Amino acid sequence: MTLRFLAVIERRNGRGISVGPTRLAALGLKPVPTPAQLTLWTNDTASVMNTASGRAFVLGRLFTRSDQPERVRALDRTFEQHDGLPTLLTDRYWGQYVTISRCALGSVQVYRDPSGAIPCYVRETADEIFLFSDLDLAIAAGVVVPTINWDAMAACLLRPALRCTKTVVRDVYEIPQGWALGVGGAKYAALRQHWSPWNYVRPTGLHRSDLRDALQAAVVGTVRALASEFSRIQLCLSGGVDSSIVAAALAGTNTVCFNLVSPGPEGDERGFARIVADHVELELVDRSYRLDDIAITRSSALHLPRPVGSPGRQAFDEANRRLANEISAEAVFSGNGGDNVFCFTQSATPIADRLKSRGQRIGAWRTVADICELTGCSVWEAVSRALRKIPKSAARYHWASDLRFVHPELAAAQGSAEAHHSWLAAPAGALPGRAAHIAALLRPQNFSEGFPRAEPIELITPMLAQPIVELCLAIQTWQWVEGGRDRAAARDAFANMLPEAICDRRTKGGPGAFYRQIVDRYRTAIKEQLLDGELSARKLIDRSAIEAFFQRPVDEQGDAYVRILTLSDAESWARNCLS
Repeated sequence: MTLRFLAVIERRNGRGISVGPTRLAALGLKPVPTPAQLTLWTNDTASVMNTASGRAFVLGRLFTRSDQPERVRALDRTFEQHDGLPTLLTDRYWGQYVTISRCALGSVQVYRDPSGAIPCYVRETADEIFLFSDLDLAIAAGVVVPTINWDAMAACLLRPALRCTKTVVRDVYEIPQGWALGVGGAKYAALRQHWSPWNYVRPTGLHRSDLRDALQAAVVGTVRALASEFSRIQLCLSGGVDSSIVAAALAGTNTVCFNLVSPGPEGDERGFARIVADHVELELVDRSYRLDDIAITRSSALHLPRPVGSPGRQAFDEANRRLANEISAEAVFSGNGGDNVFCFTQSATPIADRLKSRGQRIGAWRTVADICELTGCSVWEAVSRALRKIPKSAARYHWASDLRFVHPELAAAQGSAEAHHSWLAAPAGALPGRAAHIAALLRPQNFSEGFPRAEPIELITPMLAQPIVELCLAIQTWQWVEGGRDRAAARDAFANMLPEAICDRRTKGGPGAFYRQIVDRYRTAIKEQLLDGELSARKLIDRSAIEAFFQRPVDEQGDAYVRILTLSDAESWARNCLS
């Protein structure tokens, strides 16, 4: 069961909350006993733990830190240290959780775990602060009447993968992962960062064999701990390195692997998926993407407060729903985020990092050779690109805007503006490769919420779990490209658990052909929707550029079709939000 919750913090004593219990009960929520000024309702009271005093609550799953993590079932006396609760949790535990606790002088602190696995959205009024797990629940409870913040929409279209605190639904924001919201009285409510990826970039100091063992133990222990929560699992297995590593960790569990096939050789990965499934002795089912699952006027992200979907996602979700219903799967596991966590890179930043690190300059030539092997570039090109990243100013990661099909006025006004996010603020002495690695960790966050939370199936992305991320941040960027291989440390860690054909893979297919089919099949509907829609009317997208796209064959325009589909989904999201 996917956890859903609605909490209300009263900012003025004695006023009572504005959401009626009858309405919440009708939504399948049950009350959790709480102290004054705090009300908490959830669909799964078994997933809520509280301290003996009833002043601290943990919503979700909490595990111990070890190679074989155990689920925490009760909070002992150490959790009564309310003011230090985020520090206690991040240092000694990990999991998928949100905590709510009463602190000194009656203030309330809400903390979201560093993985961000459980969303925590916020809406403030003068009398109350509402905390909720999903937009659908907030709308149904009458807490949110969805209207669009068009400035936030513009920012989202320019940088769709950069997740910001502010959502595109007006007056709704989220507590970022690893942050806490402090609430004190009627006037005070402020966010504070407790966990930062920059705190974990210190080198491990482990030799290669020890590092291999540590990474394998972290991944296997984390995946198995999460898997122990479900009686039946469905794994999205593409046959690539990341999903194959999850499959290896799930060996021996009640898991069915699922491979989706799109047209053409680039989209048929069944052969690699079969090699993995047979090796780890898990059942494999393969199906084809269906065009009939696509509804251009329906957004795949309608349940989210941001237009971060794509029509192709509809087919992916529907295929997973069908199989999950057939086999009674409770969760869909995914290797999503593996590229990001395992520092997949095609740049010269590992060379720059090694040149800037004390005692590593001699070994930099080895990394030059690795980058040349990995990318096919010349030694001169690799070295010259690395030297450009040596100055201190090069350490900050520049998050580029996607200006394709954006209205010229929007591009001129905001296209070159610096992106802002706490993770992008590199500290003094930061290495450029570290900055790029941390920026990459932001990209998979939009796809970690998965299915609408009212549905019985839950999406689990174990690669984004805290123990794995923290260990991978401590691995030097040049260690990730050793031997001219991307994700080298991960490949080494699972060389004894996966077939050589998988660990040595250098290429990867994808659903690109299916996405192009969507554009070809629905080109008239997509074109009309974009040209006559809200985004065009508000001068967020460029009508002439979109018309030009549809005048040429899709195959002749690179991956522009991907951008067209995301804009189409954003238009559907906006129309549904306004209807």
